[in-house]
Amino acid sequence: MKRTITALLAALMLLTLAACGSNSDPSGNGDAAVSGTTDSTEEATATVSGVVNRLDDYLVLLTEDETYAVFDFGEDVDPAELEEGDSVTVTYTGELGSEDPAPVAVSITKSETA
Repeated sequence: MKRTITALLAALMLLTLAACGSNSDPSGNGDAAVSGTTDSTEEATATVSGVVNRLDDYLVLLTEDETYAVFDFGEDVDPAELEEGDSVTVTYTGELGSEDPAPVAVSITKSETA
């Protein structure tokens, strides 16, 4: 009886670990305003829109789906042109939500506000 219960508990623990390790498609972000492109000569890029929440040696963006994204600045991006509160579209390489390494903003375009 004890062996049966032990085997059952071990099987349940394996099932819960297997459920947590599922692979998800990074392009399946639900309602997030994220799009991506791939070029055979360049790294994959994607875009996301939102509001500049914080500027420092990095950018914190409050996205349209009300999540925060942190970006490092690419070589061609001038953060001096941005202010907190600006509506922007960020083209980036890397994976949103990753901290090591953080995604890199390769271009930032201010959105026109009415």
